[in-house]
Amino acid sequence: MTESQNEKTDLAEQALHWIVRLNSGTALDEDVAAYETWQQESTAHADAAREAEQLWSVMGKLFVDRNSGRVLAAPPQASGISRRGALSLLLCLGAVGTSGALWSSGLLGRLTADYTTETASPELITLPDGSRVYLNARSALDVDFTEKMRRVRLLAGQAYFEVTPDAARPFEVMVDDTSFRALGTAFDIARDLPEARAELAVTQHSVRVGSSLGETLDVQEGEILRVDRQGHIGQAIKSDVSTFAAWRDGQYVAEGRSLEEVVAALSAWHRGFIVITDAKLKQLKINAVLDLRDANGSLDALQGGLPLRVRHVSNYFTAISAS
Repeated sequence: MTESQNEKTDLAEQALHWIVRLNSGTALDEDVAAYETWQQESTAHADAAREAEQLWSVMGKLFVDRNSGRVLAAPPQASGISRRGALSLLLCLGAVGTSGALWSSGLLGRLTADYTTETASPELITLPDGSRVYLNARSALDVDFTEKMRRVRLLAGQAYFEVTPDAARPFEVMVDDTSFRALGTAFDIARDLPEARAELAVTQHSVRVGSSLGETLDVQEGEILRVDRQGHIGQAIKSDVSTFAAWRDGQYVAEGRSLEEVVAALSAWHRGFIVITDAKLKQLKINAVLDLRDANGSLDALQGGLPLRVRHVSNYFTAISAS
């Protein structure tokens, strides 16, 4: 890290400490005056203060989802979380070293899952019938095999399935109440994308998708499909499906993906917390091949040709803002 980068990091941390102090409920008029004086010391100080205030605003809109263990935006009113409480959450994430530590602790859910993976740690799983599942980082899978049915539930994250044929026992993957039934096939499913309940990419044969709304559709080899947040099945589209499973080789291929989707994918491999502070940036389209194993480096690489700035406030907190 250069001297200039070190200075920016120091100022960012100082600004965050100021914001925490001023919103602690015990700040005095003298503290407010001292903060204003600190901001006026230089343009760099003013910039750090502005970004810290933006982060504070963002943190006030975050909450921990009890089902997935993920930190999400726009909490329901019932959550009752305050900005002070949200910042406390951030500081706790830093104290344990990583948001992934909360994931691995099991305190935030996944208690019924048969298979789980940790941050940056995908795994290959062989099921009792011989089918193989490549489970992406921070993912969870529940297995329920009977004499008549093979059913698994993707509770979190992403998985690539290579199904062993068994005509007497259909193989079905559930994402909430959406069904993906293998028709002698290999396919990839990712759930809880920013703009979709699930995304399917079929690499061999076909998959029958069924919703609780009574919709069904057979998706063929070389096609992708999304199920929206309401459970409606979208249109099957021809695509290079190999890019959807590139994560098995530690790569994320973004072809017209939104920045929000890219960040969601990198977050599963990032031992920390990534926040997009400017909502306008979330839909910025990205075309790049990124290294999941170096999430920070991948984020830094995006700065080159895009109107954004990536700032690593600490080893465990990265903020993305407009440049």
